[in-house]
Amino acid sequence: MTEPLGPEAARARCHEFAVLDVRDEPEFRAGHLAGSGHVPRAELGERVSELPAREQPLLVVAAAAAEARDAAQALEGMGFARVAWLEAPLGSLEGGLAEAGPPARLWRAAPFLEEMLPRIPRAPGAAALDVAAGAGREAVYLALHGFEVEARDRDPGALARATALALRHGVRIATVLSDLERDDFTLPSGRFQLVVCFRYLHRPLFRQIEHTLAPGGYLVYETYRLGQEKLGRPRRERFLLRPGELSAAFPSLTVEHYAELEPAGGPITARLLARKPAG
Repeated sequence: MTEPLGPEAARARCHEFAVLDVRDEPEFRAGHLAGSGHVPRAELGERVSELPAREQPLLVVAAAAAEARDAAQALEGMGFARVAWLEAPLGSLEGGLAEAGPPARLWRAAPFLEEMLPRIPRAPGAAALDVAAGAGREAVYLALHGFEVEARDRDPGALARATALALRHGVRIATVLSDLERDDFTLPSGRFQLVVCFRYLHRPLFRQIEHTLAPGGYLVYETYRLGQEKLGRPRRERFLLRPGELSAAFPSLTVEHYAELEPAGGPITARLLARKPAG
Protein backbone atom coordinates (compact mmCIF):
# COMPACT_ATOMS: atom_id res chain seq x y z
CA MET A 1 0.00 0.00 0.00
CA THR A 2 1.31 3.44 -0.89
CA GLU A 3 1.21 6.40 1.51
CA PRO A 4 0.23 9.96 0.59
CA LEU A 5 2.12 12.78 2.32
CA GLY A 6 1.15 16.42 2.29
CA PRO A 7 3.86 19.11 1.98
CA GLU A 8 4.22 19.56 5.76
CA ALA A 9 4.53 15.82 6.42
CA ALA A 10 6.89 15.37 3.47
CA ARG A 11 9.15 18.15 4.70
CA ALA A 12 9.19 16.73 8.24
CA ARG A 13 9.84 13.13 7.13
CA CYS A 14 12.00 13.65 4.04
CA HIS A 15 15.03 12.18 5.86
CA GLU A 16 13.29 8.79 5.96
CA PHE A 17 13.18 8.42 2.18
CA ALA A 18 15.14 8.42 -1.02
CA VAL A 19 13.36 11.06 -3.13
CA LEU A 20 12.47 10.18 -6.72
CA ASP A 21 11.34 12.88 -9.14
CA VAL A 22 9.30 11.34 -11.98
CA ARG A 23 8.72 14.47 -14.09
CA ASP A 24 10.00 14.72 -17.64
CA GLU A 25 13.59 15.79 -18.32
CA PRO A 26 12.89 19.47 -19.22
CA GLU A 27 10.82 19.94 -16.04
CA PHE A 28 13.55 18.41 -13.91
CA ARG A 29 16.28 20.56 -15.47
CA ALA A 30 14.22 23.70 -14.87
CA GLY A 31 14.33 23.09 -11.11
CA HIS A 32 14.01 20.28 -8.60
CA LEU A 33 14.33 19.36 -4.95
CA ALA A 34 17.92 19.12 -3.71
CA GLY A 35 19.04 15.52 -3.27
CA SER A 36 16.37 13.99 -5.47
CA GLY A 37 16.99 11.34 -8.07
CA HIS A 38 15.28 11.43 -11.42
CA VAL A 39 13.63 8.83 -13.64
CA PRO A 40 10.65 9.94 -15.77
CA ARG A 41 7.40 8.11 -15.02
CA ALA A 42 7.27 6.59 -18.52
CA GLU A 43 10.78 5.11 -18.12
CA LEU A 44 10.50 3.47 -14.68
CA GLY A 45 10.23 -0.06 -16.07
CA GLU A 46 13.23 0.13 -18.36
CA ARG A 47 15.40 2.05 -15.89
CA VAL A 48 14.67 0.04 -12.76
CA SER A 49 18.41 -0.62 -12.31
CA GLU A 50 18.79 3.11 -11.53
CA LEU A 51 16.44 2.91 -8.56
CA PRO A 52 17.45 2.05 -5.01
CA ALA A 53 17.06 -1.41 -3.49
CA ARG A 54 13.42 -2.45 -3.20
CA GLU A 55 13.54 -2.36 0.60
CA GLN A 56 14.64 1.31 0.55
CA PRO A 57 11.73 3.67 1.38
CA LEU A 58 10.93 5.96 -1.58
CA LEU A 59 9.15 9.31 -1.73
CA VAL A 60 7.82 10.08 -5.20
CA VAL A 61 7.38 13.70 -6.26
CA ALA A 62 5.92 15.10 -9.48
CA ALA A 63 4.34 18.15 -11.08
CA ALA A 64 0.90 17.00 -9.90
CA ALA A 65 -0.29 14.80 -7.05
CA ALA A 66 -2.03 12.35 -9.42
CA GLU A 67 1.20 11.81 -11.36
CA ALA A 68 3.11 11.10 -8.15
CA ARG A 69 0.36 8.71 -6.97
CA ASP A 70 0.34 6.78 -10.25
CA ALA A 71 4.13 6.43 -10.22
CA ALA A 72 4.06 5.28 -6.59
CA GLN A 73 1.51 2.61 -7.44
CA ALA A 74 3.64 1.46 -10.38
CA LEU A 75 6.66 1.16 -8.10
CA GLU A 76 4.63 -0.83 -5.59
CA GLY A 77 3.70 -3.18 -8.43
CA MET A 78 7.42 -3.54 -9.22
CA GLY A 79 8.07 -4.84 -5.71
CA PHE A 80 9.13 -1.73 -3.81
CA ALA A 81 8.12 -2.33 -0.23
CA ARG A 82 7.50 1.19 1.07
CA VAL A 83 6.50 3.98 -1.29
CA ALA A 84 5.10 7.37 -0.30
CA TRP A 85 4.04 10.10 -2.68
CA LEU A 86 3.71 13.86 -2.41
CA GLU A 87 -0.01 14.67 -2.31
CA ALA A 88 0.60 18.08 -3.87
CA PRO A 89 2.51 19.63 -6.79
CA LEU A 90 6.26 19.64 -6.22
CA GLY A 91 6.27 23.44 -6.50
CA SER A 92 4.21 23.64 -3.30
CA LEU A 93 7.04 22.07 -1.31
CA GLU A 94 9.50 24.56 0.15
CA GLY A 95 12.62 24.44 -2.05
CA GLY A 96 10.91 21.96 -4.35
CA LEU A 97 12.09 23.72 -7.51
CA ALA A 98 15.20 25.46 -6.15
CA GLU A 99 17.96 23.08 -7.23
CA ALA A 100 19.45 23.21 -10.74
CA GLY A 101 22.25 20.63 -10.48
CA PRO A 102 22.37 17.02 -11.64
CA PRO A 103 20.15 14.37 -10.06
CA ALA A 104 21.32 12.37 -7.07
CA ARG A 105 22.47 8.80 -7.69
CA LEU A 106 19.85 6.57 -6.08
CA TRP A 107 21.29 3.23 -7.22
CA ARG A 108 24.24 1.44 -5.65
CA ALA A 109 26.85 -0.82 -7.11
CA ALA A 110 27.28 -4.19 -5.42
CA PRO A 111 28.11 -3.44 -1.77
CA PHE A 112 31.05 -5.86 -1.91
CA LEU A 113 32.62 -3.84 -4.72
CA GLU A 114 32.13 -0.61 -2.77
CA GLU A 115 33.77 -2.30 0.23
CA MET A 116 36.76 -3.71 -1.67
CA LEU A 117 37.58 -0.84 -4.04
CA PRO A 118 39.52 1.21 -1.45
CA ARG A 119 41.84 -1.80 -1.03
CA ILE A 120 42.77 -1.83 -4.71
CA PRO A 121 45.61 0.50 -5.75
CA ARG A 122 45.02 2.08 -9.13
CA ALA A 123 46.47 4.63 -11.50
CA PRO A 124 44.23 7.08 -13.39
CA GLY A 125 42.82 5.40 -16.46
CA ALA A 126 43.56 1.86 -15.28
CA ALA A 127 41.72 -0.73 -17.39
CA ALA A 128 38.84 -2.62 -15.77
CA LEU A 129 36.58 -5.38 -17.11
CA ASP A 130 33.03 -6.05 -15.94
CA VAL A 131 32.14 -9.65 -16.84
CA ALA A 132 28.41 -10.25 -17.47
CA ALA A 133 27.85 -6.54 -16.88
CA GLY A 134 24.08 -6.49 -17.32
CA ALA A 135 22.65 -2.97 -17.01
CA GLY A 136 26.03 -1.64 -15.96
CA ARG A 137 25.86 -0.44 -12.38
CA GLU A 138 29.26 -1.87 -11.46
CA ALA A 139 30.80 -0.73 -14.75
CA VAL A 140 29.54 2.82 -14.31
CA TYR A 141 30.59 2.86 -10.66
CA LEU A 142 34.13 1.96 -11.71
CA ALA A 143 34.11 4.63 -14.44
CA LEU A 144 33.04 7.19 -11.83
CA HIS A 145 36.16 6.17 -9.88
CA GLY A 146 38.51 6.80 -12.78
CA PHE A 147 38.76 3.42 -14.48
CA GLU A 148 38.64 2.90 -18.24
CA VAL A 149 35.91 0.27 -18.24
CA GLU A 150 34.99 -2.44 -20.71
CA ALA A 151 31.60 -4.05 -20.08
CA ARG A 152 30.85 -7.42 -21.66
CA ASP A 153 27.48 -9.14 -21.85
CA ARG A 154 25.46 -11.24 -24.31
CA ASP A 155 22.37 -9.01 -24.05
CA PRO A 156 22.50 -5.99 -26.40
CA GLY A 157 19.58 -4.34 -24.61
CA ALA A 158 21.39 -4.52 -21.27
CA LEU A 159 24.54 -3.04 -22.79
CA ALA A 160 22.51 -0.20 -24.32
CA ARG A 161 21.10 0.56 -20.86
CA ALA A 162 24.63 0.48 -19.42
CA THR A 163 25.84 2.98 -22.03
CA ALA A 164 22.90 5.27 -21.33
CA LEU A 165 23.49 5.06 -17.58
CA ALA A 166 27.13 6.04 -18.04
CA LEU A 167 26.22 9.03 -20.20
CA ARG A 168 23.65 10.22 -17.68
CA HIS A 169 26.43 10.28 -15.08
CA GLY A 170 28.93 12.06 -17.30
CA VAL A 171 31.27 9.11 -17.94
CA ARG A 172 31.82 6.66 -20.77
CA ILE A 173 32.27 2.92 -20.85
CA ALA A 174 33.14 0.61 -23.74
CA THR A 175 30.62 -2.16 -24.31
CA VAL A 176 31.43 -5.41 -26.11
CA LEU A 177 28.64 -7.80 -27.09
CA SER A 178 30.02 -11.18 -26.01
CA ASP A 179 28.64 -14.68 -25.69
CA LEU A 180 30.67 -15.57 -22.62
CA GLU A 181 29.65 -19.23 -22.83
CA ARG A 182 30.79 -20.00 -26.37
CA ASP A 183 33.48 -22.67 -26.48
CA ASP A 184 35.76 -20.41 -28.54
CA PHE A 185 35.31 -17.29 -26.39
CA THR A 186 38.61 -15.70 -25.33
CA LEU A 187 39.67 -12.59 -23.43
CA PRO A 188 42.84 -10.62 -24.24
CA SER A 189 45.95 -11.60 -22.33
CA GLY A 190 47.19 -9.45 -19.45
CA ARG A 191 45.03 -6.46 -20.33
CA PHE A 192 43.07 -5.52 -17.21
CA GLN A 193 44.21 -4.17 -13.87
CA LEU A 194 40.81 -5.05 -12.40
CA VAL A 195 38.20 -7.66 -13.30
CA VAL A 196 34.81 -7.75 -11.56
CA CYS A 197 32.05 -10.33 -11.82
CA PHE A 198 28.78 -10.31 -9.90
CA ARG A 199 25.85 -12.70 -9.83
CA TYR A 200 27.16 -14.81 -12.70
CA LEU A 201 28.79 -18.23 -12.86
CA HIS A 202 30.25 -20.03 -15.86
CA ARG A 203 33.14 -22.14 -14.63
CA PRO A 204 35.04 -22.35 -17.96
CA LEU A 205 35.57 -18.57 -17.66
CA PHE A 206 37.75 -18.95 -14.57
CA ARG A 207 40.91 -19.59 -16.61
CA GLN A 208 40.04 -16.77 -18.99
CA ILE A 209 39.75 -14.36 -16.05
CA GLU A 210 43.18 -15.39 -14.75
CA HIS A 211 44.57 -15.01 -18.27
CA THR A 212 43.19 -11.49 -18.83
CA LEU A 213 44.40 -10.01 -15.53
CA ALA A 214 47.58 -7.95 -15.80
CA PRO A 215 50.42 -8.75 -13.39
CA GLY A 216 49.53 -7.18 -10.06
CA GLY A 217 45.86 -6.93 -11.11
CA TYR A 218 42.86 -7.66 -8.90
CA LEU A 219 39.74 -9.78 -9.16
CA VAL A 220 36.51 -8.97 -7.28
CA TYR A 221 33.97 -11.77 -7.59
CA GLU A 222 30.68 -12.50 -5.85
CA THR A 223 27.93 -14.93 -6.77
CA TYR A 224 25.50 -17.46 -5.36
CA ARG A 225 26.23 -20.69 -3.46
CA LEU A 226 24.34 -23.92 -3.00
CA GLY A 227 21.41 -23.28 -0.70
CA GLN A 228 20.23 -20.23 -2.62
CA GLU A 229 17.95 -22.50 -4.67
CA LYS A 230 15.77 -22.94 -1.56
CA LEU A 231 15.19 -19.18 -1.39
CA GLY A 232 14.83 -18.19 -5.04
CA ARG A 233 16.84 -17.90 -8.22
CA PRO A 234 19.13 -19.29 -9.45
CA ARG A 235 17.92 -22.84 -8.85
CA ARG A 236 20.12 -24.92 -11.18
CA GLU A 237 23.27 -26.39 -9.66
CA ARG A 238 25.45 -25.24 -12.58
CA PHE A 239 24.86 -21.65 -11.46
CA LEU A 240 25.62 -22.28 -7.77
CA LEU A 241 29.03 -22.50 -6.16
CA ARG A 242 29.94 -25.38 -3.90
CA PRO A 243 31.30 -24.60 -0.41
CA GLY A 244 34.86 -23.31 -0.71
CA GLU A 245 34.82 -23.51 -4.51
CA LEU A 246 35.39 -19.84 -5.26
CA SER A 247 38.38 -19.59 -2.94
CA ALA A 248 40.18 -22.28 -4.96
CA ALA A 249 38.90 -21.38 -8.43
CA PHE A 250 41.86 -19.19 -9.45
CA PRO A 251 45.05 -21.06 -8.49
CA SER A 252 47.43 -18.47 -9.98
CA LEU A 253 45.96 -15.68 -7.83
CA THR A 254 46.60 -14.83 -4.19
CA VAL A 255 43.44 -14.69 -2.09
CA GLU A 256 43.30 -11.46 -0.10
CA HIS A 257 39.73 -11.75 1.18
CA TYR A 258 37.22 -14.57 1.11
CA ALA A 259 33.85 -15.00 2.79
CA GLU A 260 30.77 -17.17 2.48
CA LEU A 261 27.61 -15.36 3.56
CA GLU A 262 24.31 -16.89 4.60
CA PRO A 263 22.11 -14.16 6.10
CA ALA A 264 18.56 -14.92 7.17
CA GLY A 265 16.43 -14.72 4.06
CA GLY A 266 19.47 -14.80 1.74
CA PRO A 267 21.11 -14.31 -0.58
CA ILE A 268 23.57 -17.14 0.00
CA THR A 269 26.82 -16.07 -1.64
CA ALA A 270 30.59 -16.34 -1.75
CA ARG A 271 32.83 -13.28 -2.05
CA LEU A 272 36.42 -13.13 -3.25
CA LEU A 273 39.12 -10.50 -3.57
CA ALA A 274 42.26 -11.95 -5.18
CA ARG A 275 45.44 -10.55 -6.73
CA LYS A 276 47.64 -11.74 -9.55
CA PRO A 277 51.33 -11.77 -8.55
CA ALA A 278 53.27 -8.86 -9.98
CA GLY A 279 56.18 -10.98 -11.16
